[in-house]
Amino acid sequence: MNNHIYSKGLVVVLIIALFVMTSVGIKLAYKKEDIINSNMNENENLGLNDVELLNDSENVQEEKGIIIDIDGAVRKPGVYECLDGDRVNDIILKAGGLLENAYTKNINKARKLEDGEKIYILEVGEEISDVALFDNSIYNTGELQTSKININNASKEMLMTLEGIGEVYADRIIEYREKTKFKSIEEIKKIKGIGDKTFENIKDKITIK
Repeated sequence: MNNHIYSKGLVVVLIIALFVMTSVGIKLAYKKEDIINSNMNENENLGLNDVELLNDSENVQEEKGIIIDIDGAVRKPGVYECLDGDRVNDIILKAGGLLENAYTKNINKARKLEDGEKIYILEVGEEISDVALFDNSIYNTGELQTSKININNASKEMLMTLEGIGEVYADRIIEYREKTKFKSIEEIKKIKGIGDKTFENIKDKITIK
């Protein structure tokens, strides 16, 4: 009798133990699944963050700043920060716009700006000899226009705006004047390669004063 009761009690204990173990196993399985899902979500979030950081980096690159110096016939001459890809018209607007007496006939407002350049807008009637020239300035795109170019001090870029004067001839003119200044515009014909035909094309556009 006692053995029978003992056996029944043992069966009950085993059933209870099995039930507890099953419950614990189910809970552990759910917990494991939760951990896996949590890790997957974290990885997805990390992926999204990486994409966002990449996009932010691309935006920074797209909005890279450039520095431009604008002077002359504008309302607020000065140094301005522009965006890479901005046009001449953008820097003119930043400088308050053109003055009424600005020489605008050959200004290329659609040209893209270059970092570090200086733009000088001439006034009507202003001569290039009245303007200080800078080696790092860009004068061959229309921002600096005048009736005559001083061959004794014009930059290489400015000389190259003359008809028939390319880089080689511009270098020769500069090399010549470094030894002796031009005493007349006709003297430019002493430059090798510049003959009567080229001189006739440029004589009304050059000066030595």
